[in-house]
Amino acid sequence: MLTTTPFNQNLVHLNKGTLNDELTEHLAELVKAVRETGKAGSLTLTLKISMFNKANEDVVKISPVVACKLPEGERAETIMWTTADGDLLRNDPAQSFTELKQVEGIDSRRRTLPEQETAPLRKVQ
Repeated sequence: MLTTTPFNQNLVHLNKGTLNDELTEHLAELVKAVRETGKAGSLTLTLKISMFNKANEDVVKISPVVACKLPEGERAETIMWTTADGDLLRNDPAQSFTELKQVEGIDSRRRTLPEQETAPLRKVQ
């Protein structure tokens, strides 16, 4: 039988309960990120415990440190051209550029097959 208070009960009292709330939020955020990326992440709680003062050995100061490392998703690569000045360009500066224009056709309506125009929809069973 335990003679000390269980850890989870002490956790609720640290920082007036805000630490427990913060850890709960980080845990939910971490689980969502792991599900989205399929990669591992971590949530670490470090409790730094030191004497509050040297006059009374019964009192300690607990300083929590929370570190949440979310997994990163895959990022797309981008190919860009460079200049001697160190500038990045989206388009090849050596390639000529032609502006495209919309050309109106004689019949720009959507065309359908003759059987599509007259045949009613039928129920598939």
